Amino acid sequence: MKAAVYDGNKITIKNVLDPEIKESQALIRVKTVGICGTDLAIANGHLPTPTPIILGHEFAGDVVKVGAKISHSWLNKRVTSEINSNIDFNCYYCKKGLYTQCVSRKAIGIDINGALAEYIALDSYLLHEIPDTIPYDEATFIEPLAAAYQTFEMMPIDKDDKNIALFGLGKLGLLITQIVISKGLTLIAIDGSDKKLNLAKQFGAHHLINRVTCKDVSDEIINLTNNLGADIVIDTTGNPNALREIVASCRTRGKIHVKSTHGLETPINLTDIVVRELTLYSSRCGPFEKAIDGLKSGNIQVRQLISKKFKLDEITEAFNSYKMSNDHIKTIVQI
Repeated sequence: MKAAVYDGNKITIKNVLDPEIKESQALIRVKTVGICGTDLAIANGHLPTPTPIILGHEFAGDVVKVGAKISHSWLNKRVTSEINSNIDFNCYYCKKGLYTQCVSRKAIGIDINGALAEYIALDSYLLHEIPDTIPYDEATFIEPLAAAYQTFEMMPIDKDDKNIALFGLGKLGLLITQIVISKGLTLIAIDGSDKKLNLAKQFGAHHLINRVTCKDVSDEIINLTNNLGADIVIDTTGNPNALREIVASCRTRGKIHVKSTHGLETPINLTDIVVRELTLYSSRCGPFEKAIDGLKSGNIQVRQLISKKFKLDEITEAFNSYKMSNDHIKTIVQI
């Protein structure tokens, strides 16, 4: 089969062996894959990973074969997958139901081969059926949308929390935008792209700040929040230097939630965090069923977030598309 293989220096299309399925696995014919910020971090050499490796963990496809221990009802199902494989179901975290933190877990497309290939073999417990009403390209948003919902699964919203400042309006930021608005909170959206800011406005953002033209973003946020700062500040910038400004934009005893996975060291003013008693949250994978319901119901819109589509043979152009324009949001690779 054809696959996009990262060798530690670059990504190229290679012919590799089709995956062999174990008796507990299903073989999936991949239809679409979304390129994630984590994929970019790996390809840029910022996030170490075993090589050679097939990248890609945001995907949709069809089950074409099942192992002996898998129900044949899975055959021909349209599916996507959790990102964390190799779960042992027996460690400290698994016993608490925290399977994404299993000590044995291997992240698909990060630690082990992923979905930028014609086929992928996965354990059936990872699979989620995709309703027929969700197109394959939109289904690639299920994994990041689940991660967007996890932001608020991990971080409590108190009765005094009225406003959220969201730094970064890429794919994840614009998904979080829609969730914030659904919760009835005031959203201050920050980005350097007018196109992305206008999308955030369409989704209901109350205040827009273009970080390129704004003289001091944190001062502007403080001015918009009765000279206090935002109750909650969320980082989806993918920029290791953004956290200083994010800390400065948060009110005393406020909350900061970090979602960026750029793989780089991040400068941060710990004294300011301690003195102002800020709370720092983070989160990664989230509830897939909630994400599927969000797309199926139409409560979450993703069609507007698809910037470009490429074929697998165009994988270099697909990754380079993010460098060509600050307005770029989401690339889909069609297999």
